[in-house]
Amino acid sequence: MKVPLPCLALALFVSPLGAAVEPPMAPLTATLQKAAADMKAGGFVTGESVEGKVQYALIGAPLPREGLAPEKVIFEIGSISKVFTSLLLAQTVLEGKAALTDPIAKFLPPGLNLDPKVAAITLEQLATHTSGLPRLPDNLGPTDPLDPYANFTTQRLEDFLRRYHPAASPPQPMAYSNLGAGLLGHLLERIHGRPYATLLAERITGPLGLPDTVITLSPEQQTRFATPYSGTMPVKPWQMSSLQGAGAIRSTAADLIKFGQALLTPNSPIYPAWALVRQTRVTVVGEQKIGLGILAENRNGEMVYFHDGGTGGFRSYFELAPATRRVTVVLLNNDTLQIAPYLAGKLTPKPAAGDAVEEVPIEATKLTEYTGVYAITDAQRFTVIQDETGLLRIRLTGQPFGAVVYLGSDRFTLQRVAAEFQFSRNPSGQIDTLTLSQRGRTVPAHRTGEPAPTVIFPEPKKLLEYAGTYQLTPNVVFEIAPRGYQLFAKLTGQVAVPVFCDRPDHFVYDVVAAALTFERDETGTVIAVVLDQDGMSPRAPRVPDTRK
Repeated sequence: MKVPLPCLALALFVSPLGAAVEPPMAPLTATLQKAAADMKAGGFVTGESVEGKVQYALIGAPLPREGLAPEKVIFEIGSISKVFTSLLLAQTVLEGKAALTDPIAKFLPPGLNLDPKVAAITLEQLATHTSGLPRLPDNLGPTDPLDPYANFTTQRLEDFLRRYHPAASPPQPMAYSNLGAGLLGHLLERIHGRPYATLLAERITGPLGLPDTVITLSPEQQTRFATPYSGTMPVKPWQMSSLQGAGAIRSTAADLIKFGQALLTPNSPIYPAWALVRQTRVTVVGEQKIGLGILAENRNGEMVYFHDGGTGGFRSYFELAPATRRVTVVLLNNDTLQIAPYLAGKLTPKPAAGDAVEEVPIEATKLTEYTGVYAITDAQRFTVIQDETGLLRIRLTGQPFGAVVYLGSDRFTLQRVAAEFQFSRNPSGQIDTLTLSQRGRTVPAHRTGEPAPTVIFPEPKKLLEYAGTYQLTPNVVFEIAPRGYQLFAKLTGQVAVPVFCDRPDHFVYDVVAAALTFERDETGTVIAVVLDQDGMSPRAPRVPDTRK
């Protein structure tokens, strides 16, 4: 059986329809309190340092034991580990033990017989996700879907590299790759002749005094380790095996705040490496750029550096604003939601009264020329459709549709998140580009040749018929829940994502090539769901609701 596989969190921080992330703390606490109230397990620990003054907050119930200070609770931090890996790379470069332009073949065992296009991949390309390597190797082969990286050994890593034949030579357009970041950590082990955990302790966490930033927990640290949850179910911590550099680190809010403060301090042991890491090298999307393993963007004249993370039962976020000497950390022991969107829309200043816009009438028949699929990157696309009532709706990959109103001159607005969409025409008068504008950022997307998909929007009352838990395997369930006019599906170990109705009882994903078909009994009651993916169709019976 194959199911949509858990993976580390995406690096593209676009909240509902492209919102930039704004500074937290007091507004953030209120926002996360509402999110925590909707969760059945786990909760948040937040930390913020401004000019060296630190405050922490506990939201929900993430404490593994009573009386424990929230900043001492240990979480998996997932892809924030990539920032540590890039710092190790920068230190290695500054010491003259490697160059960013060195090809990976220089540090791999001889005799792998690599495709020349693979052999030529550089260390810098691994750190900037421009290597062309896929997000995950095709031989990941997890024996346990709740711990997907555990048995991906060094031998499997080398086997993949030996038989991988990319279509083009590096560098390639930026495409997030856990495989590439994990390979970088593995190469650093080979360069220094020491395990990744040892490099981390000797070069970063030891010098900075970060005792709880580790890969393997001590018995005492185990007592402070937050239980990971996927929805309501406790799940396993992840073991990263040969890809530790991609996401194996555990840490606390206290350690991550101290880590961020060190990045702001010119005389700290890691500041020289940080100066190399933070140099932006590749555009991700719009004005967002990436350095060595860290994302950056200019927000209202201030450069902000950030990364999020996610493993099977954890979510995390780390942000650094040097101009205001601010460090922000958010940790969550439940994979129910991504953190970055919660840092966005809720914290944006409300527009002034003078900013209100007036809708311009437009015939429904004229809206059809805007429909279609517009690509930002291969993985991030806007889909524009016209629903059965004639409204134009727009979604970003992995997010629900939002209805937009016409402002004239090929311009639309999604007022609830203060976003505008400008469609542009080619010399022939045909629409070929969509540009999102929001809080000073612009994100262009180019029209593909794909037609707009068929999407039906059932009434909320109808969607409630599907709500419930469906048992896929003894340890893996689907949790199905409606939110307004949209159905969300959550598989154990993954974040909830929207699924879209294209015909009765049939819903498709847009983040993976898969669909859900709901079965009914003779009374019309939904009794099961079938996952259709890669030619396989495992069936998940509905779990009776014992609360009734």
